[in-house]
Amino acid sequence: MSGLKKLVLAPTASKILLAALNSDEELAREMKAFLDNFQLSVDKFSRLSGMPSSTIKKILKARGGITLSTLRKILETINAMEKMPDVPFIAVIAAVTTLSKVRALSVRLQQATIVVREYGVSTLDDAIKAALKAQSEGAAAIVCAPIVAHLIKDVVSIPIVTLDVCDEDLERAVKIAAEKVATEARRMGSPPVRT
Repeated sequence: MSGLKKLVLAPTASKILLAALNSDEELAREMKAFLDNFQLSVDKFSRLSGMPSSTIKKILKARGGITLSTLRKILETINAMEKMPDVPFIAVIAAVTTLSKVRALSVRLQQATIVVREYGVSTLDDAIKAALKAQSEGAAAIVCAPIVAHLIKDVVSIPIVTLDVCDEDLERAVKIAAEKVATEARRMGSPPVRT
């Protein structure tokens, strides 16, 4: 699978994706805000994305649905226009009661320290949104419950490590995620984080 599967979403691209998942009207609002923010006309965005301007106008008027390939082109174009953060971290997505058990906000692995960020959720919808937010903020991996992993596996392109809810499993899952980040960084020939 090419395209979105390999794409790490920047903040505005994540907003666009969430808006597309919510409603045509919300997508239209977010697209208009994006075009205004980047001072782009419909024609200019059409040229940048390779999509017909009529398709973009249809989206801006919230008429009809949007195809997956159109959404992918929009996200890829927006993502290319935004700079991504360069300090990765591990996102832990879980209920607030589970997050209260997180003892460390970083994991030391070999020569690097990998930061852990908590994303407290109370519903599965919140978990999907948190995963998209974490990826857009530069997460290198996500630690979450198996049911959440099943829901987000096709939405995010970063490694996912599952855990059962108990103290040891959470710390073990964070460590496994840190090892995956370090392995991927070595494979790419760069350090996983600044030390």
